[in-house]
Amino acid sequence: MQVDAAQYAVMSWEMLTTHSFLKLHCLGGDYLDKPPLIFWLSSLSFSVLGVNNFAYKLPSFLFALLAIFSTHRFARLYYDEKTSRMAAIMLATTQAMFLLTNDVRTDTLLMGSVIFSIWQWAEFFEEGKIVNLLAGSLGVALALLAKGPIGLVATGAAILPQLILKGTWKKLFDLRLLVAVLIIAITLAPMCVGLYQQFGLKGLKFYFWTQSFGRVTGESEWNNHPDLFFLLHTTVWAFLPWSLFLFLGWVGSIIKLVNDKFKLAWTQEIISVSGFTLVFFMLSLSKYQLPHYIFVVYPLAAIMAANGFLALSNWPKARPWLTAMQLAMLVGLPLVSILLQFALKGFDLISIACLVLLYPLAIWAAVKAEGGVKTFYTITRYLSYRFHRFYHYVFGGKSEAELTVAFALDVAYKKLFFASALVFITFNFLLGAFYFPAILKYQPQNDFGRYAKVHECGSRFVCYNTIADFALCYYAQQRPETIWSKEAFKKKLTEKKELLVYASSSALRQLDEEHINYKTIEQRQSYPVSKLTLKFLNPATRDSVCDKVYLLEVKLP
Repeated sequence: MQVDAAQYAVMSWEMLTTHSFLKLHCLGGDYLDKPPLIFWLSSLSFSVLGVNNFAYKLPSFLFALLAIFSTHRFARLYYDEKTSRMAAIMLATTQAMFLLTNDVRTDTLLMGSVIFSIWQWAEFFEEGKIVNLLAGSLGVALALLAKGPIGLVATGAAILPQLILKGTWKKLFDLRLLVAVLIIAITLAPMCVGLYQQFGLKGLKFYFWTQSFGRVTGESEWNNHPDLFFLLHTTVWAFLPWSLFLFLGWVGSIIKLVNDKFKLAWTQEIISVSGFTLVFFMLSLSKYQLPHYIFVVYPLAAIMAANGFLALSNWPKARPWLTAMQLAMLVGLPLVSILLQFALKGFDLISIACLVLLYPLAIWAAVKAEGGVKTFYTITRYLSYRFHRFYHYVFGGKSEAELTVAFALDVAYKKLFFASALVFITFNFLLGAFYFPAILKYQPQNDFGRYAKVHECGSRFVCYNTIADFALCYYAQQRPETIWSKEAFKKKLTEKKELLVYASSSALRQLDEEHINYKTIEQRQSYPVSKLTLKFLNPATRDSVCDKVYLLEVKLP
């Protein structure tokens, strides 16, 4: 998907073909933005598996698994097995994780590296084992290579408050920590050498200061004027289906910390709440924000959400309300799927069959996981029998119907965890299998690039009155020449005799005006698919927001 994923993919292909592993380039030009880890890993994956989508996504997918595993193991240091497993499953089923493993960018590598380093450092400071020191140092180094100083800041924001409040801050003067400094320095050395060779001291300053801290101080040119609560309302949707439990668990953790007067028992941890809270507020100060910036601390958020879910299960007055709110969200997901089906797939039988069958199957599996269908069937019959007496509720007091509904919601809470996870997996399966591919039909550069590669057009492939963007170059595995004038196009055609042309509507008009013969291989609608609007999603108004682009075969007579 344009822009970031396609850009990083084409840069990784370019790195593989040019063997420029220290100096980064983007379509031939110098590149100074993201650190090199995603390009190193993707180009390595390309070299083994070939240049394809699977190879590009594989490193990020593996780091996503690392994040899930590390969340479980870190939580297990301080909580029981149930809590740690719930935290891992919550992280794995957030909307953020589904997006990061599809629309691949640097944040998956950052998330996996940071939570891995937090787990290892926490275990080192608890038990003092050198193996955890070495692993934690490597984790920090990988986080720095993934997205810069935020990797070190996020790890420090999680670990340091724990040491201070437990009164174990003297462990920071352990001489063995010098080994950590050495490991990090050695790991960063190749990147630093490349930055200095390519950009001089400016490159090093950009990496260690301007790109991260400069967004707070105003030294960075990046500024999209985010509102004060941008990351908050981002988390509302990005952490679904667990947002409700995250916010309740977050507030509960802070209240407990205040009530305990910031004193911790040896078995307690504040790593999750301090790491999430401090990074959340630090990122909120940035003058340039995007939704995926906060994903780095979602493993810590998952631990708070798991604690919140389990704590609220012991709060009888809150359970029915929370269950009703969560069930309302879960009911909304099939409705969203139906709207997307109508907007993007219409009466496609396979996607409709999956939509109709998979949601009931998910609910059935959730019920089986927590007590069997018999219990669910009994509750349903009981509700049906009593529901006609609901009118008593109007006259006040605790009617039998009201008590019945409260009882049903209370029982449903026990099944809510599996239901939320499985329904959300179903929703994202439908997105990935049917709706995202349908949306990407409106990014025709992918298919046009594939066509050029299969037909080995080489220098005969050109863009006329439109740019050679990242997706086109990645799938074509070449950078086609961009032509803007009629004279230049005629000259190129005379030279090559035959051209494969990616053309805009204005280019087509110019060809007609010049009476140049061409054959239309494919005509497609084009739209910036990462910026969906209601006009695009509505089939009746979609044409009004889409441009037409063409793949043409042009030959001299």
